[in-house]
Amino acid sequence: MDYDLRSYFKLLKDPRRTQGQRHSLENILTIVIMAILSGCQGLRGFARFASSNEPELVSLFNLKHGVPCYYTFQSLLTSLNEGIMADLFMDWMKQQHLVIPDVYIALDGKAVRSTVSGGNNAAQNFSSVVSAFGHQSGLVYGMQSFQNNKSGEIQALRDLVNKLGLVDKVFTVDALHTQKKHLT
Repeated sequence: MDYDLRSYFKLLKDPRRTQGQRHSLENILTIVIMAILSGCQGLRGFARFASSNEPELVSLFNLKHGVPCYYTFQSLLTSLNEGIMADLFMDWMKQQHLVIPDVYIALDGKAVRSTVSGGNNAAQNFSSVVSAFGHQSGLVYGMQSFQNNKSGEIQALRDLVNKLGLVDKVFTVDALHTQKKHLT
């Protein structure tokens, strides 16, 4: 069983221009995941994690120029396509299903803070994310983002379940998803 998520990062096209690059895409994304697993949130948290653990990260990843700074995290993460990242993550998680004993999968949607635009009128828009979470393992199987003015949570959740391809699982959902006309 291959647990190496970095091999999936190599499938991504680096959106940055090659001139002046000091850190590989794989290294930056791996540091971001390590920071998230350590409880860090946001670009500043990722940069603080990198600088706090600089000796270990330099040694681990053989970083010639030290750890990435805040602006490196910002330029890379704001230019990556989150849909492609989510699909790669789900492909990686599908390989792990053989060893994940979850029978119950929680499906839920959440609005993303600070993404509201258009005020309190008909043009209001915000970003949301639906995710699949294993009850026993505590692992996220996958997630999918959507804009409320283009789609809804019901359709995004259906798309996520179809992408995951999970069988012999029990899904727990909000009452919103138990409407007779929405069940398949």
